[in-house]
Amino acid sequence: MTTAITLTRSDILGRPSFWKVSELGVRQFDHGYPEQLLDTILMKAHELRESAAKTNLNLRYLRNAHHHIPEVAQLMHDRARLDRLSGLAGVPLEPYPVDFLGSMITFMGPEDGTVDWHGDSVPVTELVALSADDVAGGELAIYRGELDEGRARLAAEGELPDDRTLKLTHRVGHSIFGQLMGVLHRTSPMTSGTRVTLNLNLRSAAQPHIDDQRLSHLAAESPDFAWLDHYVSDVRCRQLPSLRNTATLAGKDRDV
Repeated sequence: MTTAITLTRSDILGRPSFWKVSELGVRQFDHGYPEQLLDTILMKAHELRESAAKTNLNLRYLRNAHHHIPEVAQLMHDRARLDRLSGLAGVPLEPYPVDFLGSMITFMGPEDGTVDWHGDSVPVTELVALSADDVAGGELAIYRGELDEGRARLAAEGELPDDRTLKLTHRVGHSIFGQLMGVLHRTSPMTSGTRVTLNLNLRSAAQPHIDDQRLSHLAAESPDFAWLDHYVSDVRCRQLPSLRNTATLAGKDRDV
């Protein structure tokens, strides 16, 4: 069981990676966020659990946590936090702009479920454990290898070998911070206890086009398409200029 770790993206995938915001893989560290702030977020999360949270794919969660709980928005946009995470990632980061994907609170346990093997669409995520009571299981399990390889092994064998899987135990007072886009991972099943986790998503401020988000996934999560105009504006005004600038710089490099 690992309680503190730093791995690069290449360490996890087993090869150099082109589609990335940086060499950030996964880190676990003492975040130092104010206890009173996190306690307030946890208290309000419990109050909203029955009225606003929903269950999908064996997971109970509260989307748009920063809209329901102002203290989440405060932490999400805190300049000192963003500067620190940017330093750890090696590139400037900003909160993920698709509003309903910016933050989420998950409720996990034998009754609430956990999330199965998947690769993230958002580039970077910070997982802040708000509570972990008598938990057995529930580690963040990361497959050390390529995502498609891992999925093929799951389809053929039904499980992944322990010697290719890294497990990180969520700890109150600590964050797990990683670039899990295109990285196969899950929350290990929990046989007892409960955990509440705040998920805060980010992306590269300099290269916002580096993203694996699909319109079909956005529509499935929010079929009212209320996010569409904002998303198109972001693509037009941020992502497309970033992509064109990257392509132009790559062309200049080839000409040298």
